[in-house]
Amino acid sequence: MTIKTLVSNYLKSIGVAAKRSELGLNFTYDGWNFLLWNDKEDPMFFRLILPGVFDVTDDNYAEALMACNNVNWNYKVVKAVLYDYEDKHERGASVWMCYEQQLDGAPQIEELIPRAVHSLIAAAEAFNKEMNDD
Repeated sequence: MTIKTLVSNYLKSIGVAAKRSELGLNFTYDGWNFLLWNDKEDPMFFRLILPGVFDVTDDNYAEALMACNNVNWNYKVVKAVLYDYEDKHERGASVWMCYEQQLDGAPQIEELIPRAVHSLIAAAEAFNKEMNDD
């Protein structure tokens, strides 16, 4: 059984609808959109992503980078990154956060998912507060 299947089954048991995609598993919880990243080379690696936490501009780029550093320093296993993107339609940057854990043995999904979700939400809220406290 993969982490994707375990998480999907857990979400279903608590009434949260999840959608499988090529990237992994997408779901919404408490108004936040999450992505469980699917790593075909390591199917038991747990990486829960909170994409698009904050839109970054040229004017706030340095401040956003420092706020990411503060999140990384203050929140266990949560990583904040400034993600630059470019496609044929647009170019920009946003802050993404992820919670990563290498799972050995049978994971306790009932404990892991809530901990990861709530850690990411707390870190995102702290990041947004820091960016909006001018």
